Amino acid sequence: MSTSFKTRTLFSGVLIASSIATMTYAATPKEGITVTPSIGYYNTDGDRQAGNDTSYSIGVGYQTNSPLALEALYLHSDTSKHGRNNDLDQYRVDGLYSLPEFTTVSLTPYLAAGVGITDVDGDSNNLLVNAGGGVKYAINNDVDLRADFRIVKDIEDNHLDNVTSVGVQYSFGMPGQQASN
Repeated sequence: MSTSFKTRTLFSGVLIASSIATMTYAATPKEGITVTPSIGYYNTDGDRQAGNDTSYSIGVGYQTNSPLALEALYLHSDTSKHGRNNDLDQYRVDGLYSLPEFTTVSLTPYLAAGVGITDVDGDSNNLLVNAGGGVKYAINNDVDLRADFRIVKDIEDNHLDNVTSVGVQYSFGMPGQQASN
């Protein structure tokens, strides 16, 4: 075995061990209402004939005093393809599960999944499921920057879309609750 390989292996092991050591569960999250406006890019399935474009969304949620949160979200995108403009509206209810926080950099990764409906030009209200995840960066106890990626499966028309977004999450704790972060 070469010395270079041993050195890289040892260095990689130390790096992984130190990364795991800095990962701890965050203190109990701030229980209460969350509001998350976001901007992103909606990429539709090529068979949908709707096009890809910027999307805007607003989510209103409830963070429990555990890693679980529930969020209702409205997303809108004005897509166009072949000279035809399309309004894509999406209504979702998602569950979010926060993973251990990287305390050294205030990053909290999360997983998300949910159900909802997609409406393209008012022609159809198709059932959808979505799954994905993202990361939140804590600016302070009440404000997080949030980056999110979702795969969106239209169950009825068998389309597979995706949406990437960034936003700001505002947390409004329960009255009289001390911030625990």
